[in-house]
Amino acid sequence: MIAITGGSGEIAQQVALDLSKTQEQFRIYSRSKNAQFFAAENTITVSNYDEIAFDDRMDTLLVTNGSFIFKKFEELSEDEINIQLVSNLESVVKIIWNFLRATNQSQSRNIFVVGSTAAYDLGAKAALYGACKLALKGFLQALNREYAHTDTRFTYISFSTVDNSMGKLVPDQISSTLLNIEEVSEEITLRILRRRNYYEPEVILRRRFIQEHKN
Repeated sequence: MIAITGGSGEIAQQVALDLSKTQEQFRIYSRSKNAQFFAAENTITVSNYDEIAFDDRMDTLLVTNGSFIFKKFEELSEDEINIQLVSNLESVVKIIWNFLRATNQSQSRNIFVVGSTAAYDLGAKAALYGACKLALKGFLQALNREYAHTDTRFTYISFSTVDNSMGKLVPDQISSTLLNIEEVSEEITLRILRRRNYYEPEVILRRRFIQEHKN
């Protein structure tokens, strides 16, 4: 059984749509009741991501939580700083912690976390966002070492700006260069469903034509 968090987001919804075409069982956790693409019986509304009660039969986790604010660091409000720290880092860490504690440690488990190429680029007006994503990348790298003696593996999936509502928060984007959300979700779904004698610690999907953000 597959667990998806950040269920009201467009990436999570598209992956859920892809999974609904398969025989896989999945559950989507969201703080919103927006269930645009997936069946209501698969959706679990939670008040706090820190306290999700995962089913012990689950063996796969996809974490899509996150928020993005495109603004100079000193212009961020304290609330905006807290929102980004919690949604992009703190909540993700606690979700993974809860999943590992709730599920069977002796079975094969795969944890996928949606990151961003901002973790590598660390560009202007996205300093805090990029730093959180970089911290997540390092966190999963350390966990892969910590769980090396088990059959639990962690994958960090990064992609460039997607042609969705979050991607459009960056002004003056050339829409033809943005990644297609259906194609990105297809790549994520492919890896979730793959059962092989290998795993990918990092997956990076970049735009063929990268557009520099204006300072």
